[in-house]
Amino acid sequence: MGVYGYKFLKEKYIQQLNEKYEQETKNMSEEDLKIVDEVISLAKEKEGQEYTWGGKGEIITKERLEELISYYGESYYPLDKKDYIGKQGFDCSGLTYWTYKTVTNVNIGYSTTEQKEVLKDYKVQMKNIQPGDLIFTTRHVVMYIGKGKVINSASRNPYPTGGIKIDSVLPYKKGKVYRPIDYINSYLRNKG
Repeated sequence: MGVYGYKFLKEKYIQQLNEKYEQETKNMSEEDLKIVDEVISLAKEKEGQEYTWGGKGEIITKERLEELISYYGESYYPLDKKDYIGKQGFDCSGLTYWTYKTVTNVNIGYSTTEQKEVLKDYKVQMKNIQPGDLIFTTRHVVMYIGKGKVINSASRNPYPTGGIKIDSVLPYKKGKVYRPIDYINSYLRNKG
């Protein structure tokens, strides 16, 4: 196959992907889409921040950092202390917890374990993933933001290796997918 054949196949593949991505939000109401867009935008605002083990969106003070270190251990905080203090702290579940809590005022769970428990009745298949869904792998959670991308707070390495960043969904394809927006809608219906 010549250069033009490969170019045609690549263009066809990109067209198919774009058509698939256009379908990602087709089953979402306008209100759900608005909420999820706000959640994703809030998460994206945090891109580039360092990972903080145990961080749930609070501003890390010297005292809070010492508390986290005494609880989890020094090895979980490899960066210079100044890289944590005065900034919001997020681990993986902290980012998903904080963004949904900030936008909806609904608690979807504090840790990955709690989030999976809270969202257990809202599991969806990977082929039906839509923006705002959470993908859980072993001891990690990422948020699907659409078009084959996720945002997450990953590893204790400095950004861009670690920290809050946008990645491909491919490494998480075998994860379990849950839909927080459906839980939130159910919670708010039953509450009021």
